[in-house]
This record gives sequence, structure tokens and C-alpha cells, in this order.
Amino acid sequence: MPPKTAWQQASIIILLWSLTFWACGLMLAPPALDRDQGEASYPIEHALAHLRHIAAKPHPVGSRSHDEVAAYLLEQIEALGYRAEVQETIASARFDTPEPSVKAARIKNIMVRVAGKESRGAVLVAAHYDSAETSPGAADDGAAVASMLEALRLLKHHPHAKNDLIFLFSDAEELGLLGSRAFVERHPWAKDCRLALNFEARGNGGVLLMFETSDRNARLVEHYARAAVHPVASSLMFSIYKKLLQNDTDFSVFREAGIAGMNFAFLEGWTDYHTALDNLERLDPRTLALLGENLLQLVRHFADADLKNLDQDGDIGYFNLPFGKLLLFSLDDHLPLLSAGAALLLFALLAMAGGYDRRLGIRQYLLQTVIFLLLTGLMTGINFAFHAAVMRLYPNYRWLQEPYNAALYFFAACCLTVAGLTLLHRGLSRWIQPREFSAGALSLWLTASIYLALAFPGGVFFALVPALAMLADWAFRLVWPGMRTLFITGACSAAVLLIVMPTLYLGHHALGFHADWLLMIVAVLTLGLIAPALDILNRALGWSLPAGFLAAAGLLLIQADRASDFNRDRPKPNSIVYAWDGATDTARWLSYDAEADDWTRQFLSAEPEISTAGIFADFVPVRRLLARETQPVPLAAPEVRVVEQRSAEGKNYLGIHVRSRRAAPTIRLNADNMAAAAQIYANKQLIYQNPRADSPIQYIEFQALPAEGITLTFVLPADLRMKMVEIIEIRPDLGEIWQKSFKSRPENSIPMRSSSAMPVDAVILRQSYRL
Repeated sequence: MPPKTAWQQASIIILLWSLTFWACGLMLAPPALDRDQGEASYPIEHALAHLRHIAAKPHPVGSRSHDEVAAYLLEQIEALGYRAEVQETIASARFDTPEPSVKAARIKNIMVRVAGKESRGAVLVAAHYDSAETSPGAADDGAAVASMLEALRLLKHHPHAKNDLIFLFSDAEELGLLGSRAFVERHPWAKDCRLALNFEARGNGGVLLMFETSDRNARLVEHYARAAVHPVASSLMFSIYKKLLQNDTDFSVFREAGIAGMNFAFLEGWTDYHTALDNLERLDPRTLALLGENLLQLVRHFADADLKNLDQDGDIGYFNLPFGKLLLFSLDDHLPLLSAGAALLLFALLAMAGGYDRRLGIRQYLLQTVIFLLLTGLMTGINFAFHAAVMRLYPNYRWLQEPYNAALYFFAACCLTVAGLTLLHRGLSRWIQPREFSAGALSLWLTASIYLALAFPGGVFFALVPALAMLADWAFRLVWPGMRTLFITGACSAAVLLIVMPTLYLGHHALGFHADWLLMIVAVLTLGLIAPALDILNRALGWSLPAGFLAAAGLLLIQADRASDFNRDRPKPNSIVYAWDGATDTARWLSYDAEADDWTRQFLSAEPEISTAGIFADFVPVRRLLARETQPVPLAAPEVRVVEQRSAEGKNYLGIHVRSRRAAPTIRLNADNMAAAAQIYANKQLIYQNPRADSPIQYIEFQALPAEGITLTFVLPADLRMKMVEIIEIRPDLGEIWQKSFKSRPENSIPMRSSSAMPVDAVILRQSYRL
């Protein structure tokens, strides 16, 4: 082929692919802020003003700052002219991991009900206002809370809608969805809710992803497609989230209560999640604007929608198209499996038309399929080695769940994958037959579509649509060979990229840096599928094609190297814990870190011991801790006294009052024979009822402990007594044992992500009591 003709063909492919990349970029980035649209634009300034108060500092349940945020919400609701409903109670839930236990807390849900004209049902709009232990919570979940306040303000200027609106500022989500559980189980408004819209965050930016729905979601998704601003959703991601990831948010509670609804979140910037970096300065204002505008538009839409039978029309599949459109398809009547089967039949017919039914054709097809599988395996190994090399070259990444520059490595891996496969393809060109090679890759995608139709029906589009696109290209090439099919090849390969690229990008942000090498398997399969278009580029560009992608990967890796160190903007997370065992009067400094750093060495020494026993034998049994014995600091142990001890109706009742003398917000209690308790009460409120004798709990954890303490009452069989009780008290503040010689944490480090299961910057005390 003359070079001029080859370049003309390649330019058409490059043009169509460039348009595809541009469309995907628009799809995957929040729209730019436009402050010049006047009343048509979303007023982000009001939400930012709210966030300056809400996310001023960490506000976990039980902290003074948590009370301040609750007071601010009540003040703003009253200033807007609404009446706030406050639900203050003790909420509880049983958890079976890591050990069977009951978690309870004092919670304070704040609600606003906007009455509708007909009041035949209510739309529940929910976000939680508590934050993680060390996080200011600007994104998680301050952005949604601020957007709800702004929606309430704007709704004042909107005529009364048909349906009631309930705004739930839920509490204690970070402790195990306790606030939403209390609302659903105990508040009378819960029974009126016909629809729930829950807003979450797991990062500091990106598009607002509708990542979960209730069952029988056809009508819900149709409403969402009509009402949402810049809708982004994928039934593949929902199917994977539902069956494999099983993470819980407040929406899980609403869904289990039978309330139809949708769950929303933004994912980019995972490194900031649940850390001190989740602050207003790092929150993307475009994401905040997109969240607020979507929340407002969805509320306005469903305020006048028919809420009856939202979950009566079965399930539906969906995926994004360019320019803010969703394509919906039915999942009823085995349609995904039938469609995948029809595509497989079409493949067989095209193979026969192409002569693959002859003996030589079948052998060539099988050989090319094996070659493609070997190339896929080889590229998988290369990508795994690339990931391992990055982790070895940059040992500081071990301190992070994900590097701050993870996106650069993702794009570098994509470039290396393209370069590696094209190099291998050219090196094996004497053994590769282009038509049969493409057919082999296509058959793998059709096989994947059959699997998805059976295991994840909502995700069948991800394999089926690309396969159908390249089947169409194959059919046109059989009927009209030559230049006339060039536009068809370019358009069909662009359609493949339009489906695959957004999923890979969102998959990177959802699964994280350490799963990128697995995502590159999909990238290799995609390159094999669009091999007819790649062959056109190869003929025109030759060795410059892989060289260009290698150069791009090199530039990305140089940029990643420049952003690989720790500094004030990319701080290193570390941890320190002081644990005193009152039973043995011994104390230790402990850390979850891989090794001691300049700051933690002052507590742990240069060569700390490695402990595998956990903080205490039965508390935080992590596999590995850095440890150092230290001189015990006198601490005031909790006050424990028996306030009730009686027998009635064949049962023993034991009441224990526990009060912290150190203002610790969290206690964990264990006692002999507690596993036999039929019921447990906190301040006369039932927090646990043993449903199965073969599934006892190991301990009780109580958060937001009142200053006056808590009374726990155990109902035991008549022949059992409690003789010993063990209290573990957690205070996330090193101030009470701080010494003048200790250096403060430097600006280039922050506390690692923490929880009650893995407290950080905490003083932990264990004491046993004989009753």
C-alpha cells in the first residue's frame, strides 16, 4: 500500500478516536463552573459557606465539634423558616466481623419535613453529618449536608410540590449506620418514605456516580435519566458492587427496609478519604456544584412524580452515552442471555461466510486465539511486574493505601499496554493472521458476554456492545472489502472505546491503584478486539506507534516521580497508640506502620519490637504491630459499680453503671457469661436481643459515652451470674500522656485512617473488675 494511502486511512482512525477520547473526557469530568449564568447557575457560594462551618475540624460522634455541627444545622434550619425534628436516642446494631459484637451509641438525627399538597408519600433525602475520627469530612459527607441545606433554601422559592420531602441529616453513619437504623426502626416518618436518595463520598472530586439502586429499578432509572444533571451510571458497576464489594452506606438500611431508591457518590481522590486531607481546600468545587445541582433537580423532579409502584417494573440495565445520555435496556425475560446467544450465532454465521468452517480455517482460528491468549498472559505478567517495580522503587508507597499520584501510574500502564502489545504484535507478525487474530479476540468477548449474562446481567452490555460493534465491522468487510469499510472500522472501534474507556477509568478510581494490573487485562482484550483498526495504524505509523506510547508512558512516569515524595500537600500517614493494661500495670507504645519514621521513633525507638499479639490479646488482633514497652503513666480507670442485681421470672438481672473519669468517648465491655445474655439494655433501652443461642456476642462497644456514664443491664438465665467484667476505654487524644520532650507531628505527616477497631493517636486503657 502506498504510504500516502496508509496515512490517509490512519488519519481517519485517529480523527474518530480523538473524537471518542474527547467525548469520554466530557463524560468523566464534572462540568466547569460558570459563575456568569446568573440565576441559571447553581449558587455554590452558599454551600461553601456551610462547609466552612461543617468541615472546620473533625467531628466524630461523641466529640464537642460534633455537637457544634449539630447545633449549626439546627440554627440554619430555623433561619430558613423550617421546623427541625430531632431524634435523640441510643442506637445499636449487631456486627459479626471481625468478631460477633454489639455496637451502640447516643445519636442525634436531625430532620426536616416539607409538606406536599397531596401527601401520599414522602421522598427521603439523606446524608450523614458525622465524620471519621481524624477527618474534617468536607467531602464525606459535608458536601452533601451543605447541598441539602442549600436545597432547603432554594425550595422556599419553589411552589408547594405534590409529595412530602423529608431531609434526614443522619448521625453515626461512620460507626455502622446507626443513625439511619434508628430512623428506620423507630421514627414514625420512616413508614411514609416511598423513595430514598442517599448521597455519599469516597474521595474529593470527580463526577457524581449513581452506583446503586434498589431492586426492580426500571422506573427509578428512567426517572434518573430524565432528571439528573450530567448523569453517570453503569449497571455493570452496580452489579459488581452488589455481588462482590458489599460495602454498606445508609442506603443499605433504607433498601433493607423496603424503600425504593438510589445511592450516589463521587470517587476520585481516594487518598483523602477518612483522613485529615478531606478538607475544604482539597474538595473540587466543580464536584460540589454538580452534587448540589443534581440533588436539587432530583428533589424537584421526584417532589412532583408519582411515587406509587416505583419498584414494580423489574430491573433494567444502563450505561452512559456521550453528552449526558443514558442508554437503558431491559433485563427481563432472559434478554441479556438471549442477546449474547444471538451474537454468538451471528459470529458463527460470519465465520462460515469467511471460510472458517473449513478445516484449515478452523485450525488457523484456533491457533490465532491461542496466540492472542498467550499475548494477553504475557502482557498481564508485564503489568504485574510494572506494579511490583513501582512499589519496590518507591518504598514510601507502602505507607499509603494508594499513592497520591495513582492516576499517573494508571495512564502510564495504559500507554505501556498499548506499546507492549503493538510491539509483540509486530514481532510476531509472521505468525499472526489479522482476520483470524481478530476473530479469536472477538470470540473471547462473546464468551465474556455469555458469562456476564449469567452472573451479572446488568453488566452484559460491557462485553456485548463492543462485540456487536466489531461483528458489524466484520460483516461490512465481508460484503464490501476495501476502502469503503474504513469509516465503518473506525466507527465500530470508536464505539468499543466509548464503552470500555469510561469503565476502566471509573474502575481505577473504585478499585484503586493495586488493581490496575488487573484492569490492564481488559485493556489488552480491548486492543485485540479493535485489532482491525490498530492494523491500519500500524501500517501507517510502523515502529513510531509503540515508540510514541512508550514516550508518553515515560513522560507520565517522570511526572509521577516528581510527585512521589511526601510533603505538606502529600503527607505521610503514620500512627501511634499508647496502651496501658491495668491488670498487669504495663504500658506499651504501639504503631500499625510498616516501620518507624522520624516522628514515631521518639515513642518506639529506632528498632521497635514486632508484636503479633494485638494491642491487647482480645483487642485489635492485627497481624503485625510495632511495639515498645514504656513506663506506665497513671490514668484514672473507669468507674464501674453494680446498680441492680435481682432475680425475677426465672431470670437474673444485673445492672452495671460505667463512667469514664477521663472523658473517653468509647468503651468496650466484655464479661464472663455475657454470651448467655438473652437481652442487654443501655439506660433501659434494648440494644441487643440474642436471636440464636449458637451465635453469642463477644463484647459491647459504646460510642459517645455520656459524661454521667451509662447503665448496662444484662438479662441472664437463672443459673448464671457475672463475676468479672473487663473494660477497654479509648480516648483519641494523646494530650493526657504528652510530655514536653515529645516533638509534635511534622507538617508532612498526618494520622492514618482510624476507627474504633483501629484507633490512632489514642490512649487505650484496659481494666478488670470483680463484681
